[in-house]
Amino acid sequence: MAQRPWDEPVLVMVAEQVEGYDVFMMFINPQIPSAPDQLQTGHCVAALYRAIAAMTDGVIFCQLRSRLAIQDKAIGSMTITHIRNVPDIGTNVTVGAQSDLTSTHIPTTGKLSADGGTIRDPKNPHFSITFHFLGRSINQKEVSMVILEAMASAAPYAEDSECKELQALSHTEGAVIIIESVFSNRLRLTYGWATKTLKILYQRIIVPGRRWGDVWLEMKYDDVKFGELRMLRITGGAANRTDSTTVKW
Repeated sequence: MAQRPWDEPVLVMVAEQVEGYDVFMMFINPQIPSAPDQLQTGHCVAALYRAIAAMTDGVIFCQLRSRLAIQDKAIGSMTITHIRNVPDIGTNVTVGAQSDLTSTHIPTTGKLSADGGTIRDPKNPHFSITFHFLGRSINQKEVSMVILEAMASAAPYAEDSECKELQALSHTEGAVIIIESVFSNRLRLTYGWATKTLKILYQRIIVPGRRWGDVWLEMKYDDVKFGELRMLRITGGAANRTDSTTVKW
């Protein structure tokens, strides 16, 4: 979803199954195409982020149905439910491609160890990520939320827009992600590459290895580095309830 155009109208429905989990997400726009205020991709991303933030704050993970509105005018709805509760959606709707954000499938390409390794994108073996865990643990909730925040921050930009730097802070200020471009004559860092890296980091490295901690990685194309990512625990801030907040690495 984060790679769809931010202001693209969701005219009928976007439905995504979270691969590897029995979770189904559905966004419905009941309006006619000529209506002035349409449900857009950006509204869906914002609604999903706020829903997950509310769930993690209360440690309450449940089925959800919410009304989406602009200035009290309903523009659509969002449903998060178990796959067994999904109704027959028929053939007169638009169904999005399956999301692989939280897939637990481990690819066969790449060498992994407890502390680091190199992994190649199974869809584009020219693209690889070399990563190193730095030894400090981060709360699992903070990791999930800061990656989601980074995805949401990248979502408004076109895939081919240059990304010189992207920073994201978890909403409880317990973790930060910093993505930066590295000069290369061959390739520039774009928001599309940044989003792909975040997906691979979460679904191919963190979740399968259950490594919730500080990590530094390099993005490479044909083994030429063109970007870096750091995910770091923040000492202090709202998440840790201290008087000051500093980022240490």
